[in-house]
Amino acid sequence: MIIEKIERAPKEIVEGFKSLLSYDSVTCAVSDSMGRFNAMTAAMKPLYPGIRFVGTAVTVRTLAADIAAPFKAIDLCDPGDVILIDSHGSQDTAFWGENMTMSAINRQVTAAIIDGACRDVEEIRKLRFPVICKGIVPNVGSVSGYGQINITIQCAGVSVSPGDIVIADENGVVVVPKNDCRMILEKAQTLLETEHIVQEKIKAGATIGQLINVDEVFKKVFAYQNKAVNKEG
Repeated sequence: MIIEKIERAPKEIVEGFKSLLSYDSVTCAVSDSMGRFNAMTAAMKPLYPGIRFVGTAVTVRTLAADIAAPFKAIDLCDPGDVILIDSHGSQDTAFWGENMTMSAINRQVTAAIIDGACRDVEEIRKLRFPVICKGIVPNVGSVSGYGQINITIQCAGVSVSPGDIVIADENGVVVVPKNDCRMILEKAQTLLETEHIVQEKIKAGATIGQLINVDEVFKKVFAYQNKAVNKEG
């Protein structure tokens, strides 16, 4: 299945998330705003330091060792899109390389995220094209014509639908569902704008445990556990 036309998150919302890149640790704030969900696994690594971006998702699901769908996905991208590749669990075949990178740059693609491996890393680093993946391997997949484009995929532990907003910094990658993006943007903006209040209190000598009253959190858990033990008795 190849879906060529997708609904993307509103442009003003995407620009709103881009404006948050002026803060450090944007992905942390966005994940917190989604109930500490929607972050990709720690196995995902940037190809070089300092990668930070916001874009809209174009999704790919491949069969192991078939690179045709990622090729086609590049051609379907609008400027500012991010290509996300679900490699069907394959870790030993590259699903991204130099020629794909050059093609993506021609289409003004923002980045590629591969739940799998890539190759031609020296060339990609020279081109300064953002790639986040699980590994590096020299052998590339064949062009066999299988795979799907712009369907909901699983990418490094996160469900991603075409048109979702993808955010990356040196803490990792988070995905914001396009249907919730306006609400999540407002939450993240508020969190980042007010975080300095907490940090000023810590600089003045407080601890984070004191500020969130962590003793009360433990007290509630202990009370629940004791109640459960008493019921069993």
